[in-house]
Amino acid sequence: MLDIEEIPLETLHGEKVCLRKIGEADIPALFQLIVESRDFLVAHLPWPADVLSEVDVQARLESWELQAEMGSGGCWGIFHEGHITGCIILGWVQKEHHSATISYWLGKPFTGMGFATDALKTLSQFVFETLKLNRLEISVSVNNLPSAAVARRVGFQEEGICRQYERINGNFEDHIRFSLLASDYQNHS
Repeated sequence: MLDIEEIPLETLHGEKVCLRKIGEADIPALFQLIVESRDFLVAHLPWPADVLSEVDVQARLESWELQAEMGSGGCWGIFHEGHITGCIILGWVQKEHHSATISYWLGKPFTGMGFATDALKTLSQFVFETLKLNRLEISVSVNNLPSAAVARRVGFQEEGICRQYERINGNFEDHIRFSLLASDYQNHS
């Protein structure tokens, strides 16, 4: 079993983005990004409709901070030139199995610029080289082709379809399951 007592939410630098812990001062900008991108985000994610205030953002961040303290996950803001553009989340860290999940999102104005790809590469490097995990998984709605393309660009391999995996806007949607192994990462980087 891995000996991860706490996920260090250290600042990680990619080629285009910086991943760092979201601080109290970032909450207003993060909430504004969610509000401005809400229609875009709710097309593929179940949670944006429930984030109605800065207090809701604070509660989500506190839950991720608690998970980091317990060694089971963590959330980094995706920053470009000092501006928050979205988030990337490490979740469900299974120490016994050396595995975890990753999810990510960007505000609509920041899509198509390579930020999600860079964030995913950067966090994957941290997970494999620092945390010493063996497997990462991503689940993406079959209707979210840009997000699936991000996973593929970073070297994640499609494993199959998870039928009716998540309820989005009242509909059960199938998801594509992707994985990246430590050995894949070493061969791809």
